[in-house]
Amino acid sequence: MPLSRYTFQPGINREGTSYSNEGGWYECDKVRFRSGRPEKIGGWEKNISSTFLGSCRRLNQWVALDGDKFIGLGTHLKLYIKQGSAFNDVTPIRATTTNGILFAATDESSTITATDDDHGALINDFVTISGAATLGGVITAAVLNQEYQITAVTTDTYTFTAKDTDGDTVTANSSDSGNGGSGVDGAYQINVGLDVFVDGIGYGSGFWGETTWGSGTSGFSSQLRLWSLDNFGEDLVSCGRFGSIFYWDKSNGLTTRAVPLASLSGASNPPANALQVIVSEKDKHLLALGCTPFGGSAIDFMQIRWSDQANAADWTPTTANSAGDVRLSSGSQIIAGLKTRQEIVIWTDTSIYSLRFVGAPYIFSVDLITEGVSLLSPNAAINANNVVYFMDQDNFYVYSGGIQTMPCSVRAYVFEDFNHAQAYKVFASRKCTI
Repeated sequence: MPLSRYTFQPGINREGTSYSNEGGWYECDKVRFRSGRPEKIGGWEKNISSTFLGSCRRLNQWVALDGDKFIGLGTHLKLYIKQGSAFNDVTPIRATTTNGILFAATDESSTITATDDDHGALINDFVTISGAATLGGVITAAVLNQEYQITAVTTDTYTFTAKDTDGDTVTANSSDSGNGGSGVDGAYQINVGLDVFVDGIGYGSGFWGETTWGSGTSGFSSQLRLWSLDNFGEDLVSCGRFGSIFYWDKSNGLTTRAVPLASLSGASNPPANALQVIVSEKDKHLLALGCTPFGGSAIDFMQIRWSDQANAADWTPTTANSAGDVRLSSGSQIIAGLKTRQEIVIWTDTSIYSLRFVGAPYIFSVDLITEGVSLLSPNAAINANNVVYFMDQDNFYVYSGGIQTMPCSVRAYVFEDFNHAQAYKVFASRKCTI
Protein backbone atom coordinates (compact mmCIF):
# COMPACT_ATOMS: atom_id res chain seq x y z
CA MET A 1 0.00 0.00 0.00
CA PRO A 2 1.44 3.39 -0.95
CA LEU A 3 2.02 5.98 1.79
CA SER A 4 -0.33 8.94 1.92
CA ARG A 5 -0.01 12.28 3.70
CA TYR A 6 -2.21 12.71 6.78
CA THR A 7 -2.81 16.34 7.73
CA PHE A 8 -3.91 17.20 11.26
CA GLN A 9 -6.18 20.16 11.89
CA PRO A 10 -4.37 23.00 13.71
CA GLY A 11 -5.42 24.09 17.19
CA ILE A 12 -6.66 22.20 20.21
CA ASN A 13 -10.27 21.04 20.28
CA ARG A 14 -11.74 20.03 23.65
CA GLU A 15 -15.40 20.40 22.74
CA GLY A 16 -15.80 16.65 22.42
CA THR A 17 -13.60 13.65 23.20
CA SER A 18 -10.26 12.51 21.85
CA TYR A 19 -12.13 9.96 19.72
CA SER A 20 -14.57 12.47 18.23
CA ASN A 21 -11.66 14.80 17.43
CA GLU A 22 -10.09 12.43 14.94
CA GLY A 23 -7.58 14.20 12.77
CA GLY A 24 -7.09 17.01 15.30
CA TRP A 25 -5.22 17.81 18.48
CA TYR A 26 -6.94 17.15 21.79
CA GLU A 27 -4.29 17.81 24.43
CA CYS A 28 -0.97 19.67 24.30
CA ASP A 29 1.41 21.36 26.71
CA LYS A 30 3.61 24.40 25.94
CA VAL A 31 2.69 24.22 22.26
CA ARG A 32 1.50 26.88 19.84
CA PHE A 33 0.52 26.60 16.19
CA ARG A 34 2.36 28.37 13.39
CA SER A 35 1.25 28.03 9.76
CA GLY A 36 -1.08 25.24 10.84
CA ARG A 37 1.63 23.15 12.49
CA PRO A 38 2.44 22.64 16.18
CA GLU A 39 5.53 24.39 17.51
CA LYS A 40 7.13 23.93 20.92
CA ILE A 41 7.02 27.11 23.01
CA GLY A 42 9.86 26.00 25.25
CA GLY A 43 8.46 26.79 28.70
CA TRP A 44 9.72 29.40 31.13
CA GLU A 45 13.21 30.80 31.45
CA LYS A 46 14.46 32.51 34.60
CA ASN A 47 14.96 36.21 33.97
CA ILE A 48 17.26 37.04 36.89
CA SER A 49 18.45 35.44 40.12
CA SER A 50 17.20 38.27 42.36
CA THR A 51 13.97 37.68 44.27
CA PHE A 52 11.07 39.69 45.66
CA LEU A 53 8.39 39.09 48.27
CA GLY A 54 4.82 38.14 47.46
CA SER A 55 2.86 36.98 44.42
CA CYS A 56 3.32 39.44 41.57
CA ARG A 57 0.04 40.40 39.92
CA ARG A 58 0.96 43.48 37.91
CA LEU A 59 3.89 44.55 35.73
CA ASN A 60 4.42 47.87 34.00
CA GLN A 61 7.44 48.52 31.81
CA TRP A 62 8.65 51.94 30.68
CA VAL A 63 11.75 53.88 29.61
CA ALA A 64 12.78 57.24 31.10
CA LEU A 65 14.01 60.19 29.06
CA ASP A 66 17.63 59.35 29.87
CA GLY A 67 17.18 55.81 28.59
CA ASP A 68 16.87 54.12 31.99
CA LYS A 69 14.59 51.09 31.79
CA PHE A 70 12.19 50.32 34.64
CA ILE A 71 9.60 47.70 35.49
CA GLY A 72 7.01 48.34 38.19
CA LEU A 73 5.90 45.22 40.08
CA GLY A 74 2.95 45.01 42.44
CA THR A 75 2.71 41.96 44.72
CA HIS A 76 0.24 41.13 47.48
CA LEU A 77 2.91 42.22 49.97
CA LYS A 78 4.90 45.04 48.38
CA LEU A 79 5.47 47.45 45.52
CA TYR A 80 8.80 47.28 43.65
CA ILE A 81 10.62 48.99 40.82
CA LYS A 82 13.07 46.79 38.96
CA GLN A 83 16.09 48.30 37.25
CA GLY A 84 18.70 45.97 35.87
CA SER A 85 18.73 42.91 38.10
CA ALA A 86 17.71 44.70 41.30
CA PHE A 87 14.23 44.92 42.83
CA ASN A 88 13.93 48.22 44.67
CA ASP A 89 11.32 48.33 47.44
CA VAL A 90 9.21 51.48 46.99
CA THR A 91 6.24 50.31 49.08
CA PRO A 92 4.53 53.43 50.51
CA ILE A 93 4.64 54.23 54.22
CA ARG A 94 1.23 54.22 55.93
CA ALA A 95 2.20 55.67 59.30
CA THR A 96 5.21 56.50 61.43
CA THR A 97 5.85 56.45 65.17
CA THR A 98 8.48 58.66 66.80
CA ASN A 99 10.03 57.80 70.19
CA GLY A 100 7.08 55.55 70.94
CA ILE A 101 7.94 51.84 70.72
CA LEU A 102 8.73 49.52 73.66
CA PHE A 103 10.10 45.98 73.30
CA ALA A 104 9.93 42.79 75.34
CA ALA A 105 12.05 39.66 74.91
CA THR A 106 11.75 36.29 76.63
CA ASP A 107 14.65 34.02 77.45
CA GLU A 108 15.12 31.20 74.91
CA SER A 109 12.57 32.76 72.51
CA SER A 110 13.13 34.51 69.19
CA THR A 111 9.80 36.36 69.42
CA ILE A 112 9.99 40.07 70.20
CA THR A 113 6.86 41.88 71.38
CA ALA A 114 6.60 45.55 70.42
CA THR A 115 4.17 47.93 72.09
CA ASP A 116 2.96 50.89 70.02
CA ASP A 117 -0.49 52.26 70.80
CA ASP A 118 -2.98 52.10 67.89
CA HIS A 119 -0.30 51.04 65.42
CA GLY A 120 -2.91 49.93 62.84
CA ALA A 121 -0.76 47.07 61.53
CA LEU A 122 -2.07 43.72 60.30
CA ILE A 123 -0.50 40.28 60.36
CA ASN A 124 2.21 40.08 57.65
CA ASP A 125 2.61 43.87 57.48
CA PHE A 126 6.12 45.30 57.40
CA VAL A 127 7.67 47.78 59.83
CA THR A 128 11.15 49.31 59.78
CA ILE A 129 12.54 50.01 63.23
CA SER A 130 15.24 52.61 63.87
CA GLY A 131 16.84 54.32 66.84
CA ALA A 132 16.88 51.25 69.10
CA ALA A 133 19.83 50.29 71.28
CA THR A 134 20.63 46.86 72.73
CA LEU A 135 17.59 45.34 74.46
CA GLY A 136 19.60 42.82 76.42
CA GLY A 137 21.87 39.86 75.74
CA VAL A 138 22.06 38.97 72.05
CA ILE A 139 19.14 41.23 71.06
CA THR A 140 21.48 44.01 69.97
CA ALA A 141 20.78 47.30 68.21
CA ALA A 142 21.79 45.70 64.89
CA VAL A 143 19.15 43.01 65.45
CA LEU A 144 16.36 45.46 66.29
CA ASN A 145 17.03 48.20 63.72
CA GLN A 146 15.78 46.42 60.61
CA GLU A 147 12.70 45.81 58.56
CA TYR A 148 10.48 43.13 60.07
CA GLN A 149 7.36 41.31 58.97
CA ILE A 150 4.76 41.24 61.72
CA THR A 151 3.61 37.81 62.92
CA ALA A 152 0.77 38.64 65.34
CA VAL A 153 -1.14 41.76 66.38
CA THR A 154 -3.37 43.27 69.04
CA THR A 155 -4.61 46.84 69.05
CA ASP A 156 -1.49 48.15 70.81
CA THR A 157 1.12 45.40 70.33
CA TYR A 158 2.62 43.21 67.64
CA THR A 159 5.29 40.54 67.44
CA PHE A 160 8.11 39.71 65.06
CA THR A 161 10.89 37.12 64.89
CA ALA A 162 14.33 38.50 65.75
CA LYS A 163 17.00 38.02 63.09
CA ASP A 164 20.57 39.08 62.51
CA THR A 165 21.78 41.09 59.52
CA ASP A 166 22.22 37.85 57.55
CA GLY A 167 18.57 36.92 58.11
CA ASP A 168 19.28 34.12 60.59
CA THR A 169 16.97 33.75 63.59
CA VAL A 170 18.29 35.11 66.88
CA THR A 171 17.15 33.51 70.16
CA ALA A 172 17.22 35.67 73.27
CA ASN A 173 19.54 34.48 76.07
CA SER A 174 17.77 36.55 78.71
CA SER A 175 14.41 38.16 79.40
CA ASP A 176 14.28 41.91 79.13
CA SER A 177 11.88 44.73 78.36
CA GLY A 178 12.08 48.41 77.58
CA ASN A 179 12.65 50.59 74.59
CA GLY A 180 16.01 49.19 73.58
CA GLY A 181 17.41 52.62 74.25
CA SER A 182 15.76 55.98 73.74
CA GLY A 183 13.97 57.39 70.73
CA VAL A 184 12.77 54.19 69.04
CA ASP A 185 10.95 54.95 65.76
CA GLY A 186 8.84 52.80 63.47
CA ALA A 187 7.84 53.25 59.82
CA TYR A 188 4.81 51.13 58.91
CA GLN A 189 4.27 50.20 55.29
CA ILE A 190 0.77 50.09 53.83
CA ASN A 191 -1.28 47.11 54.96
CA VAL A 192 -0.65 44.01 52.91
CA GLY A 193 -3.37 42.35 50.85
CA LEU A 194 -4.40 38.73 50.58
CA ASP A 195 -3.02 36.16 48.16
CA VAL A 196 -6.50 34.65 47.64
CA PHE A 197 -9.89 36.14 46.89
CA VAL A 198 -12.37 36.09 49.78
CA ASP A 199 -16.06 36.18 48.98
CA GLY A 200 -18.72 35.67 51.58
CA ILE A 201 -20.84 37.40 54.17
CA GLY A 202 -20.16 39.30 57.35
CA TYR A 203 -17.42 41.73 58.32
CA GLY A 204 -14.26 41.56 56.26
CA SER A 205 -15.94 40.31 53.08
CA GLY A 206 -18.15 41.68 50.35
CA PHE A 207 -18.76 45.43 50.59
CA TRP A 208 -17.74 45.35 54.27
CA GLY A 209 -14.25 44.35 53.18
CA GLU A 210 -14.10 47.02 50.51
CA THR A 211 -14.05 49.98 52.87
CA THR A 212 -12.20 50.32 56.17
CA TRP A 213 -14.11 47.43 57.78
CA GLY A 214 -11.86 44.43 58.45
CA SER A 215 -8.56 46.33 58.42
CA GLY A 216 -6.60 48.94 60.26
CA THR A 217 -6.64 51.70 57.67
CA SER A 218 -6.40 50.07 54.26
CA GLY A 219 -9.68 49.46 52.50
CA PHE A 220 -8.49 46.56 50.36
CA SER A 221 -6.39 44.48 52.76
CA SER A 222 -9.21 41.94 53.18
CA GLN A 223 -9.28 41.06 49.49
CA LEU A 224 -6.96 39.66 46.84
CA ARG A 225 -4.34 42.37 46.26
CA LEU A 226 -4.58 43.57 42.66
CA TRP A 227 -2.50 46.56 41.58
CA SER A 228 -2.96 48.94 38.68
CA LEU A 229 0.30 50.53 37.50
CA ASP A 230 0.94 53.09 34.78
CA ASN A 231 3.72 55.49 33.94
CA PHE A 232 3.00 59.21 34.12
CA GLY A 233 5.86 60.50 31.99
CA GLU A 234 9.00 59.20 33.71
CA ASP A 235 7.18 58.48 36.94
CA LEU A 236 4.99 55.64 38.20
CA VAL A 237 1.42 55.87 39.48
CA SER A 238 -0.01 52.91 41.37
CA CYS A 239 -3.18 51.85 43.13
CA GLY A 240 -4.11 48.70 44.99
CA ARG A 241 -7.73 47.89 44.19
CA PHE A 242 -9.99 49.68 46.73
CA GLY A 243 -6.93 51.50 48.06
CA SER A 244 -5.08 54.80 47.87
CA ILE A 245 -3.32 56.17 44.80
CA PHE A 246 0.46 56.54 45.03
CA TYR A 247 3.11 58.36 43.02
CA TRP A 248 6.78 57.46 42.57
CA ASP A 249 8.96 60.29 41.25
CA LYS A 250 11.87 59.02 39.17
CA SER A 251 13.91 62.16 39.87
CA ASN A 252 14.02 61.29 43.58
CA GLY A 253 15.82 58.02 42.92
CA LEU A 254 15.23 54.35 43.60
CA THR A 255 15.90 54.66 47.34
CA THR A 256 12.74 56.75 47.83
CA ARG A 257 9.29 55.28 48.27
CA ALA A 258 6.05 56.00 46.47
CA VAL A 259 3.90 58.59 48.26
CA PRO A 260 0.15 59.35 48.32
CA LEU A 261 -1.12 61.79 45.68
CA ALA A 262 -2.32 64.05 48.49
CA SER A 263 1.29 64.61 49.59
CA LEU A 264 2.44 65.97 46.21
CA SER A 265 3.19 69.66 45.88
CA GLY A 266 0.05 71.51 44.83
CA ALA A 267 -2.21 68.52 45.52
CA SER A 268 -5.88 69.46 45.34
CA ASN A 269 -8.68 67.02 46.14
CA PRO A 270 -7.23 63.80 44.67
CA PRO A 271 -9.42 60.70 45.15
CA ALA A 272 -8.82 59.09 48.53
CA ASN A 273 -9.37 55.59 47.10
CA ALA A 274 -9.99 53.96 43.73
CA LEU A 275 -10.41 50.63 41.99
CA GLN A 276 -7.92 51.45 39.25
CA VAL A 277 -5.70 54.22 37.90
CA ILE A 278 -4.89 54.65 34.23
CA VAL A 279 -3.17 57.36 32.16
CA SER A 280 -4.81 58.64 28.99
CA GLU A 281 -1.93 58.55 26.54
CA LYS A 282 -3.07 61.15 24.03
CA ASP A 283 -3.79 63.97 26.47
CA LYS A 284 -1.79 63.08 29.64
CA HIS A 285 -4.69 62.96 32.09
CA LEU A 286 -4.52 60.63 35.09
CA LEU A 287 -7.86 58.85 35.54
CA ALA A 288 -9.24 57.10 38.62
CA LEU A 289 -11.91 54.47 37.94
CA GLY A 290 -14.41 53.60 40.66
CA CYS A 291 -13.16 56.23 43.06
CA THR A 292 -14.02 58.66 45.83
CA PRO A 293 -16.18 61.45 44.34
CA PHE A 294 -15.17 65.09 44.57
CA GLY A 295 -16.05 66.19 48.10
CA GLY A 296 -16.99 62.65 49.15
CA SER A 297 -15.43 60.22 51.61
CA ALA A 298 -16.55 56.77 50.38
CA ILE A 299 -15.85 55.03 47.08
CA ASP A 300 -18.47 55.33 44.37
CA PHE A 301 -17.87 52.20 42.31
CA MET A 302 -19.23 53.81 39.11
CA GLN A 303 -17.44 57.16 39.42
CA ILE A 304 -14.66 58.24 37.04
CA ARG A 305 -12.48 61.25 37.83
CA TRP A 306 -9.50 62.73 36.03
CA SER A 307 -6.77 65.17 36.99
CA ASP A 308 -5.77 68.37 35.27
CA GLN A 309 -3.85 67.77 32.05
CA ALA A 310 -0.20 66.84 32.70
CA ASN A 311 -0.75 67.40 36.42
CA ALA A 312 -1.31 64.31 38.56
CA ALA A 313 -1.82 66.38 41.72
CA ASP A 314 -4.68 68.73 40.79
CA TRP A 315 -8.15 67.11 40.77
CA THR A 316 -10.30 70.14 41.58
CA PRO A 317 -12.41 71.09 38.52
CA THR A 318 -12.14 74.81 37.69
CA THR A 319 -12.60 77.00 34.64
CA ALA A 320 -8.82 77.29 34.46
CA ASN A 321 -8.02 73.55 34.24
CA SER A 322 -9.32 70.36 32.62
CA ALA A 323 -9.97 68.25 35.74
CA GLY A 324 -13.40 66.66 35.83
CA ASP A 325 -15.54 63.61 36.41
CA VAL A 326 -18.34 61.48 35.03
CA ARG A 327 -20.47 58.73 36.51
CA LEU A 328 -21.42 55.62 34.55
CA SER A 329 -25.02 54.47 34.81
CA SER A 330 -25.16 50.89 33.53
CA GLY A 331 -24.03 48.49 36.22
CA SER A 332 -23.12 48.66 39.89
CA GLN A 333 -19.30 48.51 39.82
CA ILE A 334 -16.49 49.22 37.38
CA ILE A 335 -14.44 46.07 36.84
CA ALA A 336 -11.55 47.48 34.80
CA GLY A 337 -10.35 49.84 32.10
CA LEU A 338 -7.92 49.08 29.27
CA LYS A 339 -6.17 51.43 26.84
CA THR A 340 -6.50 50.70 23.15
CA ARG A 341 -6.31 52.82 20.01
CA GLN A 342 -7.53 56.39 20.81
CA GLU A 343 -9.91 55.17 23.54
CA ILE A 344 -10.15 53.48 26.90
CA VAL A 345 -12.46 50.48 27.10
CA ILE A 346 -14.23 50.28 30.47
CA TRP A 347 -16.10 47.26 31.77
CA THR A 348 -18.73 47.40 34.49
CA ASP A 349 -20.34 44.30 35.95
CA THR A 350 -23.06 44.48 33.28
CA SER A 351 -21.82 46.61 30.39
CA ILE A 352 -18.95 47.93 28.27
CA TYR A 353 -18.17 51.61 27.68
CA SER A 354 -15.83 53.55 25.44
CA LEU A 355 -14.11 56.61 26.97
CA ARG A 356 -12.54 59.04 24.47
CA PHE A 357 -10.68 62.32 24.83
CA VAL A 358 -12.61 65.07 23.00
CA GLY A 359 -11.11 68.22 24.49
CA ALA A 360 -12.77 71.22 26.14
CA PRO A 361 -15.34 71.74 27.45
CA TYR A 362 -16.25 68.09 28.14
CA ILE A 363 -12.69 66.68 28.02
CA PHE A 364 -13.90 63.05 27.77
CA SER A 365 -16.94 61.52 26.10
CA VAL A 366 -18.48 58.26 27.29
CA ASP A 367 -20.38 55.93 24.97
CA LEU A 368 -22.17 52.75 25.94
CA ILE A 369 -20.97 49.98 23.60
CA THR A 370 -23.10 47.09 24.79
CA GLU A 371 -24.96 45.67 27.75
CA GLY A 372 -25.11 42.07 28.91
CA VAL A 373 -21.38 41.48 28.48
CA SER A 374 -18.81 42.11 31.19
CA LEU A 375 -15.31 41.08 32.31
CA LEU A 376 -14.48 38.06 34.44
CA SER A 377 -11.73 39.79 36.42
CA PRO A 378 -9.93 43.16 36.36
CA ASN A 379 -7.03 41.59 34.44
CA ALA A 380 -8.93 39.27 32.09
CA ALA A 381 -8.44 41.52 29.03
CA ILE A 382 -5.47 42.30 26.80
CA ASN A 383 -4.80 44.69 23.92
CA ALA A 384 -2.87 43.12 21.03
CA ASN A 385 -2.34 45.21 17.90
CA ASN A 386 -5.24 47.51 18.89
CA VAL A 387 -7.62 44.56 19.18
CA VAL A 388 -8.97 43.78 22.66
CA TYR A 389 -9.41 40.15 23.67
CA PHE A 390 -11.24 39.43 26.91
CA MET A 391 -12.94 36.75 28.99
CA ASP A 392 -16.36 36.98 30.62
CA GLN A 393 -18.26 34.56 32.84
CA ASP A 394 -18.99 32.02 30.11
CA ASN A 395 -17.29 33.05 26.88
CA PHE A 396 -14.36 34.77 25.16
CA TYR A 397 -14.81 38.00 23.20
CA VAL A 398 -13.06 40.34 20.79
CA TYR A 399 -13.48 44.13 20.63
CA SER A 400 -12.27 46.19 17.67
CA GLY A 401 -14.98 48.84 17.47
CA GLY A 402 -17.71 46.28 18.15
CA ILE A 403 -18.14 43.21 20.34
CA GLN A 404 -17.87 39.76 18.78
CA THR A 405 -17.78 36.30 20.30
CA MET A 406 -14.40 34.71 19.75
CA PRO A 407 -14.55 31.18 18.32
CA CYS A 408 -12.93 28.88 20.87
CA SER A 409 -12.51 25.12 20.71
CA VAL A 410 -11.63 24.87 24.42
CA ARG A 411 -14.54 26.93 25.79
CA ALA A 412 -16.36 24.03 27.45
CA TYR A 413 -13.10 22.66 28.84
CA VAL A 414 -12.34 26.02 30.49
CA PHE A 415 -15.74 27.01 31.85
CA GLU A 416 -17.17 23.65 32.90
CA ASP A 417 -14.39 23.12 35.45
CA PHE A 418 -13.72 26.71 36.49
CA ASN A 419 -13.28 27.95 40.07
CA HIS A 420 -15.36 31.12 39.97
CA ALA A 421 -14.52 31.82 43.62
CA GLN A 422 -10.98 32.67 42.47
CA ALA A 423 -11.95 34.36 39.19
CA TYR A 424 -9.99 37.49 40.11
CA LYS A 425 -6.80 35.46 39.61
CA VAL A 426 -7.48 35.23 35.87
CA PHE A 427 -5.05 37.21 33.73
CA ALA A 428 -4.83 37.76 30.00
CA SER A 429 -1.40 38.22 28.47
CA ARG A 430 0.50 38.26 25.24
CA LYS A 431 3.98 36.98 24.61
CA CYS A 432 6.55 39.60 25.54
CA THR A 433 10.18 39.96 26.51
CA ILE A 434 11.03 41.72 29.76
